[in-house]
Amino acid sequence: MKRKQDSHTSVNQSFKLSAIVGTWESFSLHPTVMIYQNKKKYLLSMLHVSDNGQAQPATYEIQKADNRYFIISAFKRLYIGYDAVKDILSISYNGDYLRN
Repeated sequence: MKRKQDSHTSVNQSFKLSAIVGTWESFSLHPTVMIYQNKKKYLLSMLHVSDNGQAQPATYEIQKADNRYFIISAFKRLYIGYDAVKDILSISYNGDYLRN
């Protein structure tokens, strides 16, 4: 199973961040994300809902290392992949997203 995931992410790593700018909805009810450019940086914002129902916005800078894009959330690297043919964004641990 790990081998399949590795091949999936390696295929989807050659894209420009400008291609994923927009609002994305999760297939599996994870928070909706918005990707946008602020000066020379690309940012990913999402709304987390706490246990008591409070919405907590969070914004992360999209970074790149070893030809892979990622954000750091809760001390974890969440890798970002993009399938241009299907227009599907993938965020590790959160799954796939459709453009809204």
